[in-house]
Amino acid sequence: MTWEQVRVGIFLIIGLAMGATALVLIGRTGNVFGERYQLVTLVRSAAGLVPGAEVQLAGQAVGQVDRVVLILPEDRPDGGLAVALWLKVDVAVQAQIREDSRAQVRTQGLLGDRLIDIRPGSAGARILQDGDTVQAASSVDFDALIAEGSEAVSDLVEITGNLADLTRGVLEGEGTIGRLVTDAALYDRLVSLAGSMDTLVAAAADSDGPVRQMLEDDSLYLSIRSTLASLDSVAVGVARGEGSLGQLLTTDSLYSALLGSVARTDSLLASLESGEGTMGRLFTDPGLYEELLKTMVDFGSLLDAVRENPEGYVPDVSVF
Repeated sequence: MTWEQVRVGIFLIIGLAMGATALVLIGRTGNVFGERYQLVTLVRSAAGLVPGAEVQLAGQAVGQVDRVVLILPEDRPDGGLAVALWLKVDVAVQAQIREDSRAQVRTQGLLGDRLIDIRPGSAGARILQDGDTVQAASSVDFDALIAEGSEAVSDLVEITGNLADLTRGVLEGEGTIGRLVTDAALYDRLVSLAGSMDTLVAAAADSDGPVRQMLEDDSLYLSIRSTLASLDSVAVGVARGEGSLGQLLTTDSLYSALLGSVARTDSLLASLESGEGTMGRLFTDPGLYEELLKTMVDFGSLLDAVRENPEGYVPDVSVF
């Protein structure tokens, strides 16, 4: 055996030893060679989740996803759970996974791989055994989240466009605000109005001015207070039914009198419409109306004749 053959053999033995050591370390790290048991969880969607995906317990790797199986429509439970995930979990953590534990599909990072994360159960809950089902918790749907974000960005773009149109209209002098921004004459009038207001305020602040005297004059305050007291006294008297106005507002006599007058007027109008009495016949009898009209015409003709020849209508009266 030559030295070259011995050297090749030594390197081969070293390589095999390093490979075996690496395999053992990888198996310990990923629990590949540890004893495992099987759990099932049902989810709505397994988007991005494939066999071999990591299973974590409180953020620590404890197993892998063994199978991803679609449930037939007739076999699906209530709630729209359409996918069954078969999990291989290390037996060493079995006491941590209990009946109130929850499995959630989540992403490692924002855009990382999909995995199953199991929340440890409480001390009083039953420990799940091989083949049991661990309930699934609601997971964040990143596709829906991205879609909603896209809609929000679209709305923001639309709002930005509307603001740009509004700003453009204002700069072009459209509307009241636009005219206020671009109309120099309006600006001058506002400046003039502000000056007038300043002058008015200065006059009111002047101690010798009438406005200041009126504000500081106690007699005016006392006069206004006396007037208000008198009005209050009158209002109280009216509310109590004192005086003519009070009786008018508080008694039923005026109402009764008005009601009687209305009733009598209605009765009179009904009599006129039915043709009762002289006035009723005058309103309803056409012949009487014609006779009255003829009489009025004849009387008018007589008056005209008297005006033209008054002497002819003076009778000869002789005393002796």
